[in-house]
Amino acid sequence: MESLFNKAVPRLRIPCLFLLLLLCGAVQPAFAAEEDRGREIARLAGGGGVLVVGAGGRPLISHNPEKRLVPASTLKIVTAAAALAELGPGYRFTTVFRLTPEGDLLVSGQGDPHLVSEELEVVAANLASRGLSSVRRILLDNGYFARGLVLHGTNRSLNPYDAYNGALCVNFNTIFVQVDVQDRVRSAEPQTPLTDIAKREARRNGLRGRARINLAGSPEQCLLYAGELLKAFLERAGIRVTGRVAPCDVDPSSLPVFYVHRSQWTLEDLLRKVFQYSNNFMANQIFLTMGATRFGPPATAEKARAVIKGYLEGLGIRDIHVEEGSGLSRRTRISARQMIRVLEAFRPFHRLLECEDGACAKTGTLNDVKSLAGYLLTAGEEPLPFVILLNGKGIGHRSRDRLFRLLRDGVGR
Repeated sequence: MESLFNKAVPRLRIPCLFLLLLLCGAVQPAFAAEEDRGREIARLAGGGGVLVVGAGGRPLISHNPEKRLVPASTLKIVTAAAALAELGPGYRFTTVFRLTPEGDLLVSGQGDPHLVSEELEVVAANLASRGLSSVRRILLDNGYFARGLVLHGTNRSLNPYDAYNGALCVNFNTIFVQVDVQDRVRSAEPQTPLTDIAKREARRNGLRGRARINLAGSPEQCLLYAGELLKAFLERAGIRVTGRVAPCDVDPSSLPVFYVHRSQWTLEDLLRKVFQYSNNFMANQIFLTMGATRFGPPATAEKARAVIKGYLEGLGIRDIHVEEGSGLSRRTRISARQMIRVLEAFRPFHRLLECEDGACAKTGTLNDVKSLAGYLLTAGEEPLPFVILLNGKGIGHRSRDRLFRLLRDGVGR
C-alpha cells in the first residue's frame, strides 16, 4: 500500500502544481491592481482626506481620515441631517399675516427659504378668499431673524449665492431681469411682476441681456422688495393697496392673526432643491431657522451653531466648529471620518441627493476646495458612505473626478 501511494504522488503533483500556478496567475494581477489603485488614490488625494466604509463602519478605502479640512458645499449634508432631526421631514415654513385697526396688512416672515412668486400668488388668492378687498400700508416684519445678520463666507457681490438671509425674503433675495440695449428692463420670468426696485437695481448695476443678481444693496432693500412683489400679487388678486410698503412700525404680537400661510413644500421637498441647485441661501435659511425654533427668535448664527453642535455630539462627533450652513465659510473644518458618521445617520434620506453614475452625492467647490460626499450604489447592498475632501492651491475637478471613479470601481457597483 505504501509503494502504491508513493507511486501515485507523481501523477497527482502535476495537475496540482498546474492548478496552483493557474490560481496564482489569476490572483496576482488582482493584487497588483489593488495596490496600484491604492497608490493612485494616495497620489491624487495628497494632503486631502478620503474614506469609504462598508458594513459596520469597516473602512474599505482610507487616506488621512482624521485630517480636518474645509468641506465647501458638502457641508449641506450636515445641515440637512441636523434639520431633519430637529424640525422633522414634514416641517413646513410659515408666514403670518395680521391686520391693524387702521387697515394695514402686517406681514411677519419666519424664514421661509422658498417664498417664490408662485407661492406669493397663492398667498394673495388665500387673502382674497378670506374677504380682504383692500389694505392701506403693507408693513414688513423681519424680526424673526436678528437685525443686520450677515453670515461669514458671503460677500457683497451680485452673485445669487451671496444673497442676504432674512426672515422675510422672496425669490431667494434675487431679481431675474432682461435689459435691452436701450436700457429697457423687463422681468425675465413670466410669473414675476417687474417692480420699481428690480428696475432700479438692473439699471444701477449696468446689466445687459438676461441676468439674475442678488439684492446686495442692503437687508432693508431686500425686505422692501418682498413688500413690492407682494403688493403686485395682491393687486392682481383684486386687493387694492392704497398706501406704501414700509418696515413694520408696530408690535406684531399686539395684533390678532388674520391668516397663516403654510408653505406648499415640506422640509424634505426643500432639501431636495437645496441639493439639486446647491442653493446657499436656502441652506442658511434652514440653518438659522433651526436656531430660532430651538431657542426662540430672533434667529442668530450662534443659536443655529448650538443646534448643529448638539446634533453632531449626539453622533459622537466632538471638537468640531461649523460656522454656517451652506459651506461658504472656510472657518468650518471637518474630517472624512466625521463626515462619514453624518452620512451613516443620513442614509435613510440618501435619495434626496443627486443620484447618477453609480452614486448619490453632493459636490463642494471653492477656489481651493474640491470635495465630494455621499453614497456609492452597490448591487444588492446598502449604499456605502464615501468622502473626498481636497484642499489646496492647484486642486482641480479632474483630481476629484478621478478619485471618485477609483473609489466607485474599487468597491464595485
